[in-house]
Amino acid sequence: MKSSTPHPRSIWILTACWLLPLLGLALSPFPSVHSADVTMADAAHQEFARRLALFSINVYGKLSAQKPGENIVFSPFSIQTCAAMARLGAEKETATQLDQGLGLASSDPEQIAQSFHQVLAAYQDSQILRIANKIFVMDGYQLRQEFDQLLSKQFLSAAQSVDFSKNVQAAATINNWVEQRTNHLIKDLVPASVLNSASRLVLVNAIHFKGAWQHQFSKHLTRPDTFHLDGERTVRVSMMSLKQSLRYADLPALDATALELPYKDSDLSMLIVLPKTKTGLPALEEKLRLTTLSQITQALYETKVALKLPRFKAEFQVELSDVFQKLGMSRMFSDQAEFGKMLQSPEPLKVSAIIHKAFIEVNEEGTEAAAATGMVMSLTSLPMPKPDPIRFHVDHPFTFYILNKDSTALFAGSIKKL
Repeated sequence: MKSSTPHPRSIWILTACWLLPLLGLALSPFPSVHSADVTMADAAHQEFARRLALFSINVYGKLSAQKPGENIVFSPFSIQTCAAMARLGAEKETATQLDQGLGLASSDPEQIAQSFHQVLAAYQDSQILRIANKIFVMDGYQLRQEFDQLLSKQFLSAAQSVDFSKNVQAAATINNWVEQRTNHLIKDLVPASVLNSASRLVLVNAIHFKGAWQHQFSKHLTRPDTFHLDGERTVRVSMMSLKQSLRYADLPALDATALELPYKDSDLSMLIVLPKTKTGLPALEEKLRLTTLSQITQALYETKVALKLPRFKAEFQVELSDVFQKLGMSRMFSDQAEFGKMLQSPEPLKVSAIIHKAFIEVNEEGTEAAAATGMVMSLTSLPMPKPDPIRFHVDHPFTFYILNKDSTALFAGSIKKL
């Protein structure tokens, strides 16, 4: 005899991202939303970027506390995109918590989907930044028409049927899709052990970026140099050097400086925020919680810079359920979760896990980065440029972002050890 309150089936949310050195076009100054020529679309883009930046800072704070001392690499956009796809199928308190926790500008599914579509569509034909979404559905189950249409039209996401009861084959299907879309950088995103006959949906976002610096470093100038891990320990690293006119900012409120490294043939750039003291990263992380990325990019001005930047490579994997719950999104993981807008059948669903995996590599040529997320449901006025090059030596722990012209945070993280 069937129970009147069946146990919720599982949904998985998976995200993956990868960044590699080789990319795009200088990041233009962040425009003021008060200027007369800003259109409604511009304002919407900026509001989306602002809210994503806040989500990024919130997630970063939880990850840093969860994994102290570790390098952190993640894609705020990948995580938020995947969770937003789940939000389109949510109702009632589950939907409200996701709206608030993700920092969405609207509670209307159509408007939520449109806000993500504007970013996804902008890079649909990009050779440098590739973003892909996918939903895997248990054999024999159908998505509700409204949910399916929003995913396909706005999130550019296609659905594929798989048999989760054959967990090894199902995991291979999902992982192969992710690997292909991240240039083989993100592998084995979802373990077979998390899939079973109770799994109903796996939502996946994969993002891959490979950008060449607009101003490349000369390899013959790269030298062994010292990187300070903290106030006492040091390591020898391969330190790249460049003298170039770049956008720089002194940020006294953060006790830090910032530098923008544009990528060629795109509107993307890397923003490095460097504490002024070798042990200043923890204090900077706290202050960044009260700072928007647009405040930093607005403070940038072009000047001659003598830059030293270490080559670095980092990988990062995390299960985000705890982070989401600490950000107020707990109902989605409980038996009370309301995801009634996803499947045609009235089966109760809940999120079993949110898995995120990311990779970044920076060298003389540029940056390569990738990330994947999977959800499984079972500061001051501009100073005058100085005539002498400003010294910007990245020889101690720092934070970084990869942004577009609207300051949309596609990737973020911190490097604490090399």
